[in-house]
Parts: sequence; structure tokens; C-alpha cells
Amino acid sequence: MKTKSVILVLLLTLVTSVYSQTNFSDGLSNGKSQNKKILVNIYSESDTWSKKMETVYASDAVKNYISGNFIYVKLNANGSDKISYSGKDWTSSSLSKYLGATGYPTHVILNSDGSVIKFTYNGESMGSFSGYLDTPEFEKLLKYFAENKFKDTDLGKVL
Repeated sequence: MKTKSVILVLLLTLVTSVYSQTNFSDGLSNGKSQNKKILVNIYSESDTWSKKMETVYASDAVKNYISGNFIYVKLNANGSDKISYSGKDWTSSSLSKYLGATGYPTHVILNSDGSVIKFTYNGESMGSFSGYLDTPEFEKLLKYFAENKFKDTDLGKVL
């Protein structure tokens, strides 16, 4: 029984490490080397909606879609980790603000080169999407970016 528990823990660790990038710099490097967009989940540990959003990120459908189409990065909006991005040094907190976090969770999609993808939402140009989305709505958001619909379709027509 103990052996099965150890194997389960090892498998969960492997799945989590493949699915989740907690280091922003590694996420940028992997995005570039794998030519994938980077999904940045800006969260606050003390925020109820950020915690609720984690259940959406943990759903099988979302995990599978993200792992096939994006590099996933979590960015703690209250963190003090040092990060180099776009030729400047940031803390997690200051980078969160720079990327447009106005509430939590905030979702930002970067091109594989690390540049923020701009999109239109209800006629307004944006670079981030703040707020909780349930699993079906979040899947629509992910497909919108993965399928490059942001280039010619307002997100308001998709959600």
C-alpha cells in the first residue's frame, strides 16, 4: 500500500510539473523554444475568486487544452520574486500591474516572443481579461486565443 502511495505522489508531481510553469522566466523561454503562446494566470493568494478559478484550471478539459496549446505560468500579484521581462527588472507584484491586472484572477496571453496579445472586448482594446470564468466559458476564452480569433473577432461575441 505504501508503494502505491509513493507512486501516486510521483505521478502527480510529474503531471503538475509538465502542466504548470511557476517560474515566469522559464515560461517565457519555453514559449519561445516551443513556439507556443503563454497563458499567464495572475492571482492573489488571499483572493476568493483566484482560489475558485484554480478549480477551473484543475479541470481535466482545461488542463488538457492548456497543455496542448499554451505554456502555463502562474504569477503571484503579491509576490516579491525578481523577474526580467521586456528588458526591465520587475517584482511579481509590479509585473502583475504592468500586465494589466486590475482584479484577480487576471488572465494575460503572450505571444511566443513574450509580447502581450492585444484583443478587443466589447469594442475596447485590451491586453488582459480580469475575473472568474466557469469551465465552459474559460474554454471559450482559451480557444479564442489558441485559434487566433483575437485577430478579427471581438471577445464579447465569443463569451
